[in-house]
Amino acid sequence: MIALIWWLILIFNTFPKKYYFTNLVSSKYNSAIIVLTGGKGRIEKGIDLYKNGHGSFLFISGVFHESELEIKQQIERQVFNHNCCVVYDKNATSTLENALEVKNWLAENPEIENLILVSSYYHLPRSFIIFSNTIGEKKIFLSPAEYKLKVNNNLFFHIKLIFLEFVKVIYTIISLI
Repeated sequence: MIALIWWLILIFNTFPKKYYFTNLVSSKYNSAIIVLTGGKGRIEKGIDLYKNGHGSFLFISGVFHESELEIKQQIERQVFNHNCCVVYDKNATSTLENALEVKNWLAENPEIENLILVSSYYHLPRSFIIFSNTIGEKKIFLSPAEYKLKVNNNLFFHIKLIFLEFVKVIYTIISLI
């Protein structure tokens, strides 16, 4: 019960105040926006950050679903005129594989100092733990795709997501020890 209370405080209070991205934190020329696919609004949030000049690269990592492929095509048609700054990884199937792909890419781009990690609010704490452990020397800032828990017919769905992420975080922490 204490661990669950810790998790709720972490996900709704500590992470937003301490690690979430603010416009004052990042410089376009030494930052990359990393989008972890798999949830609603993530790619759109990454595009928005990129279009507003918060990163010099946009790295989209994960398995593309059909709707995400349509978004990818839209990105290529409407937003970007050059492919140098948009990177797609279609092989990663887990958060750890996302982190490893980003680590390999960063080895080829040592000028990048900051990462702005985009994912869903419930996924960011675990992503932060995995990316910090895998990448290490880079500053990692978090940007949730969804800002607020929507209290409506999907309340049970969100409670289930938060609990499953809690179990995954505990497993991740134990596996790192």
